[in-house]
Amino acid sequence: MEALLAVGFLILTFSFLASSAEAALFTVSPLQVERLCRDKRKGAQSLRRNKEHISDSIIAIVILNNLSNITGSVLIGNIAGEMFGDVALGVFTGIFTFLIILAGEIVPKTIGERYAEKYALRTAWFVGMLRVAFAPFVALIRGMLIPLGGGTTPHNRVSEDEITLLAHIGRRHGTILDSEDRLIRNVFRLNDIIARDIMTPRTVIFALPAKKSLADAAADLFAASVSRIPLYEEDLDTITGVAHIRDLLSALARGLGDRPLSAYADRPLFVPDTARTDALLSLFQKNRTHLAVVVDEFGGTAGVITLEDILEQLVGEIVDEHDRDVDLRVKARSLQERRYRE
Repeated sequence: MEALLAVGFLILTFSFLASSAEAALFTVSPLQVERLCRDKRKGAQSLRRNKEHISDSIIAIVILNNLSNITGSVLIGNIAGEMFGDVALGVFTGIFTFLIILAGEIVPKTIGERYAEKYALRTAWFVGMLRVAFAPFVALIRGMLIPLGGGTTPHNRVSEDEITLLAHIGRRHGTILDSEDRLIRNVFRLNDIIARDIMTPRTVIFALPAKKSLADAAADLFAASVSRIPLYEEDLDTITGVAHIRDLLSALARGLGDRPLSAYADRPLFVPDTARTDALLSLFQKNRTHLAVVVDEFGGTAGVITLEDILEQLVGEIVDEHDRDVDLRVKARSLQERRYRE
């Protein structure tokens, strides 16, 4: 009787461990695994390896589960047959099958799914050990699965759509604010927007001749609603510098009105009209500048783009008390339509 109970207990134990570990490994998400590794939780690195080689891990778990069930059932059937005879063996087999289903499948998988994160951490070493112990069998089975499109371990990659969906779910459940959800979605749109889409068009650029003196440009400077002014030689296709209006007004206040605007200009930053806004943001940070001249495919000036234009793609329209036009692209279109009508 002791042998029967011992074998039965071993079968149920291995079946319980295999089923619960499988459910927990499937349920825990890659994001949870990375968070556990970041927090340096015990067993997190083993869990990451199990998740990265999930096909091998699942094959090893299934091998253990079936070996214990099949081998154990044969042993326990022989022991029970000698003890109870053929009639009682049928009753015992039915009872033991019910215990396998309940204690070896339903209960452990429920526990593994409900407490996936904690359980996957605690059984990570066990699953890793199974992968090593059954490595030859795992390799054989993977080779047999190649004709069916298997045999390779899928990589758990998190896409932009999944992150956006997680943010949307978080907002719906109240764990993420509406503004945070909107910001996350806008961040992923940055690499889809190019300079041409958000620049201030050439037709509404506020620019001044580089050779013009401060005194002659005083009226324009006082009326300017921008902080950085492109300076050109012949026309807008020959922009040679960018001057900050603060420096120009400061020089004017110091009585330096006879100096040309070019004396206070910095070298302009030129970017193609196809430049992506995420790359432009890094370029602005690297060059410590807030304005760039956008050139078209022929090298002519198509417009200008500012750091504010890019930030508006993240947080929405930014308007201060000196802005006369909220969107200069709208103004440019209206000017063009007016010219067509005239």
